[in-house]
Amino acid sequence: MSVLFSNVSCPKCKSPVWKFGKDPYTGLQKYRCKNLSCRYQFVPGKPQRKKTEPEVFCPRCGSRMHIFKRISDGLRFRCNNHSKKDRRHCSHKINIPLPGKAFTIASNPLDALNVSLPRSFSWNKMKFSKPTVSLALYFAVFKALPAGDIVDIMAALYNVTISHDTITRWNHKASLNLHHNLGPLHVPYSQHKRLFVDDSQFSVRGKKRWVWLGKDSKFDSLQTWFLSPRRSTEYARSAFNIAFAISPTLKKANVVTDGLHSYPSALDDLGYETEKRHIRYVGWDWDPVKKVNNNRLERQWSTFKVNAVRFRGFKSDLGLWAFITNQVYFHNYFKANKRLDGITPAQAANTKMPYCHSPWKLFTKVL
Repeated sequence: MSVLFSNVSCPKCKSPVWKFGKDPYTGLQKYRCKNLSCRYQFVPGKPQRKKTEPEVFCPRCGSRMHIFKRISDGLRFRCNNHSKKDRRHCSHKINIPLPGKAFTIASNPLDALNVSLPRSFSWNKMKFSKPTVSLALYFAVFKALPAGDIVDIMAALYNVTISHDTITRWNHKASLNLHHNLGPLHVPYSQHKRLFVDDSQFSVRGKKRWVWLGKDSKFDSLQTWFLSPRRSTEYARSAFNIAFAISPTLKKANVVTDGLHSYPSALDDLGYETEKRHIRYVGWDWDPVKKVNNNRLERQWSTFKVNAVRFRGFKSDLGLWAFITNQVYFHNYFKANKRLDGITPAQAANTKMPYCHSPWKLFTKVL
């Protein structure tokens, strides 16, 4: 039971106070004001706690900000004026990197890999001819077949014996050559453009990996892809930045995502007009209010997943990255798109390409 203590008064209203137990951190006596309109609690002689978090003020209303969430590489602050008398006034949030550190933002899909990359093809030193290598890579890139199936096809139909590891190595080199020789597809500005962004889970040696993917609404092109070990703001930031670096006009487009909170948090860090242009779509059917859904990107995930089932999981991050990269470049440069009346997204965006009679000839030329 609390006991009235006459030697100490409330530092706020100077009213009498009660003894109110012990402070759990210092063991000192704790007091509470007897005044019903004050009820202030305090501990005389308690050392002031040293603040390790930075003091942040809201750039919109000037109020102090408090830690709203701890993200993987920093702190997320929210304005203290977000709720006042049961009314929301300012709910602005910003991310601050940890002390002495800075946000790591990728600008290239290759930044997702931390392994030594294989060299490009050395045709003069190879045991197999270029037509043989190109035919094997046709099955790997155009048909998304795993190395074991390609080995069986080459042996049964062409009487060519190739090892499983050789096919895998060729596939990795092909994805890197496509990325270096063709490069990500740049799309021009157009009105009412939207960027659909989503993530999906894959398996690498039994461990979870997330692939971030972005698709343009006008040219139906895949604009960003990124591989990450976690699903957090840190990697969503890189996925958006890659799309904006490849096609700066996308920063003026509306971004459509699901309800994951990492998306608006990452867009804020990149200086995007999140409150004005970001559309958070949650559901499967057409939203009559927002007039949008994310089904176009969901259908693209369906194609990726069906092709990935044949691999029964990937052996390395490089293997998963090579698979995604091959699918992206096949979709953008070589596959006829029904939505675009039978032309590729690269042709729709008027991208200058070497003249070839067929996508297969173009593939062998840029390999």
